[in-house]
Amino acid sequence: MKKVLFILSLIIGYSCSSEIPFDKDGAENAVTRRVSSDEYSFEIYGGALASSYQYNCKGGLEGITPAVVSYYKDNNNTIEPIIPQILTKPVWIDSVAYTTSMYAGMFVVYVYMQNNTSSVERSGDIVWQQLGSNKTLSIKVVQEAGNNPVRVSVEQTYNNRYLFTATSTYPVKDEVRVRVPFEVYNDGGKLDHGALMVIPKGEQTGTYLMDFNASPLVYYHGDLKGYNLFEGSIIGDDVYTYEFYRYW
Repeated sequence: MKKVLFILSLIIGYSCSSEIPFDKDGAENAVTRRVSSDEYSFEIYGGALASSYQYNCKGGLEGITPAVVSYYKDNNNTIEPIIPQILTKPVWIDSVAYTTSMYAGMFVVYVYMQNNTSSVERSGDIVWQQLGSNKTLSIKVVQEAGNNPVRVSVEQTYNNRYLFTATSTYPVKDEVRVRVPFEVYNDGGKLDHGALMVIPKGEQTGTYLMDFNASPLVYYHGDLKGYNLFEGSIIGDDVYTYEFYRYW
């Protein structure tokens, strides 16, 4: 099976203001309160809004931004935010920082990671501990692979009608066009054509439906007996390295 490699790159970054860097030494030297752990709140903001947090191969966040709720509430219902201490994190995550939000005790989490240049997606858990209560909390972080394979399939949906589908592994950052030349044939000969599948920006699937029922080849010589496909091409956004896999 052949594949065409399309080497494309784009640095994606994001900046954060008023960030609080993780300070392990400062966290270890903090005084632990001797109160019931029921007076502490420590959870992922939004509960189960996301089972994991997705980042692209360059470390850019995809989707929901993670946030942690961490505070101590005294008898007067006064909330004191507590920056959690990181116990463990994947080795490919360089650092974690926090930004205070408009809600007392809620921290927006910023994760800085190394580029994933491999062809394999990777994931791992960031585990925190809240000083005072000793409660622990973890979130799963997933980083996409350094390429975005596009798979092409062909299905005969009806006599002389073929549906081509191009599916990318991750949502594309800009419109991607996949072109596959092919020929159909019967006893009367062959007919050349080309399928163009367009994957819209932010989507993963593009389709192309070709109906040969009105073609002279079918009109004069009957139903098609099959098709042959040839090496195609792909153009699109400049975020990933694309691998064009054909399945037929």
